[in-house]
Amino acid sequence: MDIHTLTVRRQTFQNANKSNKPYVSHCFKAVWVQQGEAVWNIEGHRSPIRKNDVVLLNNEEKRRLEEIGVKEDLIFLVIELEPRYLYDVGLLALFTQRSLGYAHRIIHADSTLLELLRKIDQEEQSRRAYNKVMIAAHATELLTHIARKESVAPAQATRIPPWMGAVLAYIEHAYDRKITLAELAAIAHMNTSAFSKAFTKANGIGPSQYLKHKRIGHAISRLEETDLTVVAIALDCGYSNIANFYKAFHSLTGQTPSDYRNGQNTRV
Repeated sequence: MDIHTLTVRRQTFQNANKSNKPYVSHCFKAVWVQQGEAVWNIEGHRSPIRKNDVVLLNNEEKRRLEEIGVKEDLIFLVIELEPRYLYDVGLLALFTQRSLGYAHRIIHADSTLLELLRKIDQEEQSRRAYNKVMIAAHATELLTHIARKESVAPAQATRIPPWMGAVLAYIEHAYDRKITLAELAAIAHMNTSAFSKAFTKANGIGPSQYLKHKRIGHAISRLEETDLTVVAIALDCGYSNIANFYKAFHSLTGQTPSDYRNGQNTRV
């Protein structure tokens, strides 16, 4: 298991932070509601959430926070998961298997889940040696417990195949330049049709969407963490055509890059 395919962060929202437009992330996410309550519109379904709910979000369904309780701030602990992590542990179906027309899940945490969530939180804050290894181990146990509660059948393949690892590593290394479908298929030693089907089955989304999500995810990080211009960020993330960058960014976040940087965003 690659521990770099999993990250943990905390987010706090107030009532003024509610989102006007839907957005989507490039990662799968498990969100623990540590405090507060809200209504999350996920792919058109208005879903009330409250303290100690765990929300599983995939990388296709758009969502927005429509209502946030006024009594106290809304606090999330967000566990971000790359598709290859879920593939490796055989839990991708937990995020992609559809029931009642949608794939997201909201589970109220039992004592076992709460204990694991607290351990993940403590490890993230401790910064002790091997904390990332411990977080990955607790996260795998957490998701496995949820999969059992939700009666999700385990995947037949429990390790990412070598060709997929090579393709994902190539995208991670070269996302800042033009990458063609034929180029990726050649790495996998497949024709483009077979490659697209295999990639989508393993990652939940197709190769072009995965690449777009990866690029916009990096763009979001640069908007949050640097003072680079939007044009410079677009070029750094593989977009030579700025109009295409704006279109891709808006399709995933519901905002322009400048609005995202300057406004109150609710990216989860």
